[in-house]
Amino acid sequence: MKIVAVTACITGIAHTYMAAEALERAAKELGHEIKVETQGSGGAQRVSQEWIDGADFAIFCVDLEVGGKDRFAGKPYVQVPVAKALRGSVDLINNLIEQVSNGTAPRVGEAAAPAASAPKSSEGDGGEKKSFFGNLFGKK
Repeated sequence: MKIVAVTACITGIAHTYMAAEALERAAKELGHEIKVETQGSGGAQRVSQEWIDGADFAIFCVDLEVGGKDRFAGKPYVQVPVAKALRGSVDLINNLIEQVSNGTAPRVGEAAAPAASAPKSSEGDGGEKKSFFGNLFGKK
């Protein structure tokens, strides 16, 4: 399969590129092609529109809004925090392939992000409290 991904952490430095590398390793391990667009404090390394259009699906591993998300319109996708790519890119890719295959993956511009990627509620209503860095370094 052909995958397009975007990674972007809060500061746009280390974790953006670590997540991109994790996705690239996982895709290679699974026998898929991937191009990763990094969006960070130093700018963005854009993926061509031709590659985006030819991709089977998109993965957004971001801790903030994807810049230029409209370029991915209609593409099946999953959106997760950067830490998710660092902890399990193979599972992330396999789960998205399953969602695309059974038609349950949302499409950019047509549906909200999956519930699994929505932030947890804040402390006081039974949810877990997240740190500024989205529990990147583990739960407290």
